[in-house]
Amino acid sequence: QGPTKVFEPFLITIDHESETFPIFEHPGTEFIYMLEGEIEYRHGQNTYVLTPGDALTFRADIPHGPEKLTQCPIRFLSVLMYPNPGDAG
Repeated sequence: QGPTKVFEPFLITIDHESETFPIFEHPGTEFIYMLEGEIEYRHGQNTYVLTPGDALTFRADIPHGPEKLTQCPIRFLSVLMYPNPGDAG
């Protein structure tokens, strides 16, 4: 609540494979925690295979998103932490 968002949590569920995979790029830092399934996740030039219990934290201003949906259904928590508007950077 309030005028400035500090963070925003999401529960992402992917029930079946899709032909297209979105690519995201936004300010801040992102944290992903895998709950179910297996995914190959891209961050810039790197890809990471994530399974339940795995976590990944990265700069969100670098292009990122699902590269390959290996085992559906897939569920993960995604928490976006926004930069402080008072910080120079």
